Amino acid sequence: MKVAAQEIEHSQVVLDIEVEDERLERAVDQAYKRIVQRINVPGFRKGKAPRALVERMVGREALVEDAVEKLVPQVIEDAVKQQDLKLVASLRQNDLEVLSTQPLHVKATVPVQPKVELGDYKSLKIEATPAEITEEQVEAVITRLRESHATWEPVERAAELGDRVAIDVLAKAGETTVMESKDAEYVISEDGPQPAEGFAQAIVGMTAEESKTITLKLPEEHRNKEIAGQDAEFEITLHWVKAKILPELDDEFPSTVGTEHESLDALRSAIRENLSMREEHERRVSHEEKVVDSVVEQATLDLPPQLVEDEAGRLVQQLAQNLERQGIPLQNYLRFTQKTEEQFRAEMMAQAERSVRRSEVLNAIALAEGIDVTDDEIRDTMAAGLDDSNESKRLLRESMRREAVKERFAASMRRERAVRRLLETVGGVDFAALEAEAAAAQARAAEMDVAGDPVEEAMDDVEADAEVEQIAEAVAESLAADEAVAEAEAKVEAAEAEVAEVTAADESASEGEAASAPAASDGKPRQPAGDTPA
Repeated sequence: MKVAAQEIEHSQVVLDIEVEDERLERAVDQAYKRIVQRINVPGFRKGKAPRALVERMVGREALVEDAVEKLVPQVIEDAVKQQDLKLVASLRQNDLEVLSTQPLHVKATVPVQPKVELGDYKSLKIEATPAEITEEQVEAVITRLRESHATWEPVERAAELGDRVAIDVLAKAGETTVMESKDAEYVISEDGPQPAEGFAQAIVGMTAEESKTITLKLPEEHRNKEIAGQDAEFEITLHWVKAKILPELDDEFPSTVGTEHESLDALRSAIRENLSMREEHERRVSHEEKVVDSVVEQATLDLPPQLVEDEAGRLVQQLAQNLERQGIPLQNYLRFTQKTEEQFRAEMMAQAERSVRRSEVLNAIALAEGIDVTDDEIRDTMAAGLDDSNESKRLLRESMRREAVKERFAASMRRERAVRRLLETVGGVDFAALEAEAAAAQARAAEMDVAGDPVEEAMDDVEADAEVEQIAEAVAESLAADEAVAEAEAKVEAAEAEVAEVTAADESASEGEAASAPAASDGKPRQPAGDTPA
């Protein structure tokens, strides 16, 4: 087999391969043996017809085509080994071209290991920023604790925002009943759920056993499309009013909310410490990203597109599987996030490129720093995710015998150690001190029952609320942008229509003028004054 190799851009090599006729003929004979098992030849049992007869029936071209389909992948693999190349991704359809079959002449563009130039990464210094906890953060947790331990007490006064009320509601849009509820408990909030805008405000000021009728416009997105956006008449009767009573902020408050802290100040200190630990963890994660990103940005490498596309496909598959486990099809996810398939694909490709660049740079760091792992370390890492059953032990033994699996684990471990080395040298992280802090924190956690701790739960709730607000803001911005685009498109369409009308009117007037103009002596219409003849 003759192989000529030429390096091209984006870490790719073009292989020009000529296969000897004897090897192709052996592949054609194997193709005959496959095809003869699939066809019926009169006078012969299946699989027993001679090759010459099969070749006359299906044509030599069919045998050669089948042979080439099976032979070419092996030929490319052999050529890659012959040229001592490392194939890093699967070939795309347009990476392969069969130039001829007699003789077999193949051209393949293969993705190879990209060369990484790290630059002077050791001169980089990225300082970590310490955690800073504000009083507002502490008060947000205190407020959440108060809210979660509030009680509702009956009051004899008019309803106010924030009260809980019991109401009867009958709402109709024409002859259609929109809603009908008896003794429904409802918390009056303009930010909370409402059957129609203004419903909560309409209850404000009502007293026990008072009734009123109001007209409100149903939302355009109402589930019943036939009455969406229509006016509806709401008959409301209020039965009772309860006010939310928050626990007092005194030294009894910690026991009220179920903690063992002796005073309010001690509770605040505990909240501040817990917030600080969480903030410190987030800062460390952020610091790690900054350190690695700085090293990656300084590095120079030219990624093969096949490697990025393979990673993008893996990310899409991973996301689809995660969504499927939650019962959400990928198409529903795209509709919810208001993304087209093209936008989603572009995002996955960008994410894949970042991921591949990071991995390749960390691989190069591990090589430059002499970082490696032993078989025992690989075995321990594999075993960490398995139980102690005989089946798990068998899987572990099989995995250790498969070089591809071992190398995948080893590469991941080398990258983890490369990150740690960068955090030490570039990020100035003292891991010994961090491990001592972690041990102390674990000891403190063991002294108190962290599971079910109301302070931890309140902190989780505050973080969840913040995330919901961010998502809501992002959705609102997206919707506003969509509305702006739609409005702009409508204006453009209106302007284009106006221009078309003016143009049509001008053309009509010009045709009228031309028809009424007196003819010249040559029989042609006279040219209007000031115009230049074409």
